[in-house]
Amino acid sequence: MKETSDNKGMKTSYGIIWRILNTLDLAMDLKELPAKELSAEKFKITETRFQRYLEMLQKAGYIDGLEYDDDLDMEEPAVNVSNLSITLEGIEFLITNSTMNKIAQVAKNLGYIVAEAGADAITALIK
Repeated sequence: MKETSDNKGMKTSYGIIWRILNTLDLAMDLKELPAKELSAEKFKITETRFQRYLEMLQKAGYIDGLEYDDDLDMEEPAVNVSNLSITLEGIEFLITNSTMNKIAQVAKNLGYIVAEAGADAITALIK
């Protein structure tokens, strides 16, 4: 297994987890979620990683209804996503992290403004 020292994997994991929760939030009006909308293939990850994300999300209380299809022909059981639903904690996660992303973007934009204004402008503001 290849290991990296950067945080690229962390961003990828966070982004996929956010997208899984967002998909479930958007699907709240549906009786049953189409399997193609919530699949390893959709998120371009392995089935094993996808199942682990779903297990983590359920253990954290962000989703509910995770089930497995026990097919004897398969090496490991596949997840059944048709009964998955987002919980109140999952919705709170989406809201909190959406807000944090907006705050981070504003801070980044302020950094650009400050950089353009120069150190003299900042010194004048502080005094």
